Amino acid sequence: MDSSVEIIGGPKVKETLQNLVLSGQMCKMEISQTPYSWLISLSEIKEDGEGILLLVDRVWDFEEILSASQRREVLVEYLENDEVPCSFLARVSQVTGRGIWVEFPEKIQREQKRKFFRLRAPVGAEIFFPGSPGKEEKGTLKDYSLGGVAFLTNKEVSLKSGDQVKNLTLCIPEGRRVLKVSIPLTVVIRVKPDYFQGQTFYALEFVEFPEANKKEFTRHIFEKQRNLLRRVVK
Repeated sequence: MDSSVEIIGGPKVKETLQNLVLSGQMCKMEISQTPYSWLISLSEIKEDGEGILLLVDRVWDFEEILSASQRREVLVEYLENDEVPCSFLARVSQVTGRGIWVEFPEKIQREQKRKFFRLRAPVGAEIFFPGSPGKEEKGTLKDYSLGGVAFLTNKEVSLKSGDQVKNLTLCIPEGRRVLKVSIPLTVVIRVKPDYFQGQTFYALEFVEFPEANKKEFTRHIFEKQRNLLRRVVK
């Protein structure tokens, strides 16, 4: 087991999830091993003769996407005290008009190190990077943080895990302007074809990111994070 991960089990699981329900904290939910993810909150815990169930916010087209993915588990991630990443896997029980009921997880993983706050990309956000000589590749930005990005393309580009990608540019809409961020060097850490949508998912980790390039990007992320937290409080 990774020594940087603490396993929360037993009665502490229920106590932790009750606190998440009461606080209305925003979490990220994704269908395991797919590029689909959503910002959600946990709404209710109920016990019946079959066990304990947890209610997750309703998500548009979730049933169709889950069925097409041929998976029944979701991964829920959240930040404890706004900085310590925690996560748990839960099996989907049923989807109703109120939301998604999942089986109560047996354990929660709590990482012992801080993780970068990751934002879901707005509509129109793109990534550009050099491809074959004289050609530029582009993708649709899925999410991003100060540590890396994830994006989708409608075609497979010549990238595999471990490859370095140099001189990429992020273009992120900010109202009437577009924030352009240049990153000199990244490395591919994950490639996942999505045959259902005919797209390929790529995750990159930043290797070189000078402070001069990072300043506006950091401001953008912190501002978006504050707005999300204010929305949760309201």
